[in-house]
Amino acid sequence: MKRILSLLIAAVLCFGMMTACAEKPKEQPDSPDLPVSADSQATEPAPSESEEATEPSEPAESETEPSTEPTEPETEPTEPETEPTEPATEPTEPVTEPPAETTAETSETTAPTTVSEAEPETSPAFSVTDASGKMYATADVNVRSGPAASYERVGHLSKGDLVEITGIADTGWYRIKFKDGEYFVSASYLSDTKPAEETTAATTAATEQPTSAPEPEAKPSVNKTKWITTWSTAVMPPDGDDKIPSDPKIDNNTVRQQIRVSAGGETIRLVISNEYGSSALEIESITIAKLKNPSSRFIEKDTLKTLTYGGKGSFSVPGGKSITTDEIEFTFDALDDLAITIKFGSVPKTLTCHTASRCYTWVTEGNHVSDDDFGKTQRMVSWYFIQRLETLAEEDKFTIVTLGDSLTDGASIPDNSFARYSDELARLLAADKDLSGCGVAAMGIGATSFCTFNSKIDGSKRVTRDVVNVPGAKYLLLMMGTNDIGYAGNDVSGTLIDGYKKLIKTCHDNGIQVIGMTIPPNKGSGHYSADKEKMRKKVNDFIKSKDSGFDGYIDISAVMASSGDPEKMDQKYLSGWNDWLHFNPDGYKRIGSTVYEYLTEFVKEN
Repeated sequence: MKRILSLLIAAVLCFGMMTACAEKPKEQPDSPDLPVSADSQATEPAPSESEEATEPSEPAESETEPSTEPTEPETEPTEPETEPTEPATEPTEPVTEPPAETTAETSETTAPTTVSEAEPETSPAFSVTDASGKMYATADVNVRSGPAASYERVGHLSKGDLVEITGIADTGWYRIKFKDGEYFVSASYLSDTKPAEETTAATTAATEQPTSAPEPEAKPSVNKTKWITTWSTAVMPPDGDDKIPSDPKIDNNTVRQQIRVSAGGETIRLVISNEYGSSALEIESITIAKLKNPSSRFIEKDTLKTLTYGGKGSFSVPGGKSITTDEIEFTFDALDDLAITIKFGSVPKTLTCHTASRCYTWVTEGNHVSDDDFGKTQRMVSWYFIQRLETLAEEDKFTIVTLGDSLTDGASIPDNSFARYSDELARLLAADKDLSGCGVAAMGIGATSFCTFNSKIDGSKRVTRDVVNVPGAKYLLLMMGTNDIGYAGNDVSGTLIDGYKKLIKTCHDNGIQVIGMTIPPNKGSGHYSADKEKMRKKVNDFIKSKDSGFDGYIDISAVMASSGDPEKMDQKYLSGWNDWLHFNPDGYKRIGSTVYEYLTEFVKEN
């Protein structure tokens, strides 16, 4: 009986097992949508393109996952990767990414919590503003066809790669030159400063095959070995309390100063002067950038560069001295408007400045050297402590120095009109195929004499500082003597002539040619009298004589005189001050064009 019972139990068990084996196994959820790949089941899923690490508002999940680059946990992944223990399945060359539907479907299958329902199906529209400069990749980062993570990946940059910027999109991405075209990189992964090299990164780079070779660090052209001056001013102490910022003061605050350069360049250095200070000038930080508009303090942030001295961003200038900053790469064009922004510490009681910049300077509280805009400002029309901007140029380029008084400094012109005769000369040179790339150094100071006031800022006492020491100076345009004669109590014509001769010798000894410009007519002004007119004519006759020592002359007196009275200026050039001494913008423009026409022939012959 027991044997029969055992056989029955065994038969029942056997039938149950056979029935279970005959059933179809249950499917895993969503398994038909999973790619048939051992890697996809063995590793964590890579982030989708909607999780681009360059978008700070939605950090990629990959930042919390194991990474093959442990020293750079927050960098954007250059390409989805498998775990280090698995063989690489991603091609090294750029590939076309799958359509958005496929990416979203895979993402939903493998990591449904990362899908963004609000993500658009098409790439967003954008606009790009042209820009220039060079920047470094701060980490490995994707390069895309458009300025957003939704655009096609065309390659990648490695940490430390140097790229040339050609524009900035309204999405916050830079347009760069890459391979054979222009593509985009998130601004979060580019910097003016080259990132520090790391041993682990260098080792990894040596064993990996990059998708694109790093661009070499840009250096000045082999032909650009000569320093010339592209902008300058003749510094002086303030000539009144109204020229000194007071609300807020310069001390411990930020000053943004506008300059317009004459020649373009790619490498610069700045001369900062504390000539009239008796104590040290403290500079906590200083930047240079392009201005968006010459009448606005707003800058193009993508052009912003930091200036240093001795490799340091914070430094001091001793009292009575000047310093030249370290040279840096900074690309700009002729006639560009630039902003030099300085955060000052302690400032000497006597400022070194130029009190008639005739363009805007802004003073604000706190540190704003890198800001596009800043809060409450005091607007001035003077330059403080900046003296020259110099750039590397080809050996055949040079700088023309304009030395003079208020007629050279553009007295009476509207602010931000850039209507000095030197400004017109710079515009014409920039458009000349033979003379473009040459600089103009404007060295006029209003209310100064050439040699009779016995002042430290007399023209004759500024020759070494404002002519001989100007890098690239080859030609000097001298129009000075109006105030010497106008304020004279006796005949000063002989003193003026002797002073001219000494200046000419000094310049010739230093390889600089001097072009004399006759003293313009001023009948109707307080400077005029019959005796003073005789002095003016005597001096002008000397300038035009063959034995003067001048290398050439321009008869500005004849150019600006009224056809009916050679002792009086043509009324169409009369300034808004109606003083019969200074010119309006048309008058300065006429002088600038006359000088340009003369120089085009003079340079060819010399």
